[in-house]
Amino acid sequence: MKITKMKLYVHDLHKMKDFYCNTLGFELLKEAEHFFEIAAGESMIHFEGMDCRIPKQYHFALNIPSNLFQHAKKWLQEHVEILYLHEQDEVYFKTLDAYSCYFYDSEDNVIEFIARQGINPSVDTGAFSVKHVLNIAEINLTTDAIHTVVDRLKQYGIKPLKGEEIRTDALTFMGKYEDDAHLLIGPSERIWYFSTKKAIVSPIDIVVDDHLQLSISAKGNFTISQL
Repeated sequence: MKITKMKLYVHDLHKMKDFYCNTLGFELLKEAEHFFEIAAGESMIHFEGMDCRIPKQYHFALNIPSNLFQHAKKWLQEHVEILYLHEQDEVYFKTLDAYSCYFYDSEDNVIEFIARQGINPSVDTGAFSVKHVLNIAEINLTTDAIHTVVDRLKQYGIKPLKGEEIRTDALTFMGKYEDDAHLLIGPSERIWYFSTKKAIVSPIDIVVDDHLQLSISAKGNFTISQL
């Protein structure tokens, strides 16, 4: 499974564009009055404006080369404020064999850089730039109908990572380990790791493998369909 594209909703498009394109330096692919799109390695992120009275909160992760984690963390520290947990600014996930660090974007979405040691390629360089981002590694689907969403994903061949049990109080990782991308299914009100923000059921559209579209509406309705 590859996360080809995702659409996230934004309260202030100008500030969000400034953050991703100017502060971090992502390539701007397209823009209009109500949206803009950036390249995230082989993936694309579409940011679309919406009414600021509609609550939302996102978490997503971006894959980076396996050998550039410390370089990427240093680069981030020069551009944004990295998040800390228990006085640590990074974490190692044994299940994924991966190192991660976290930061907020301009609307306090929780963004993660993840360097999967056994999956992500290495590169022959001692420096890091945003051009080294490989693709979208993870995107969370916040829902209070976790079993329903997981069962629907299973019908399309997207199954829990390593056969793990479905969890209603935490994150359930969906997708094969070797594919380097996962959908995270989690409940509302959960506190994001390395953060003080609570998960909120938020509108989102995701395209997987160029042909499968997953959507959650602002009211929490989940749909999945072939493109």
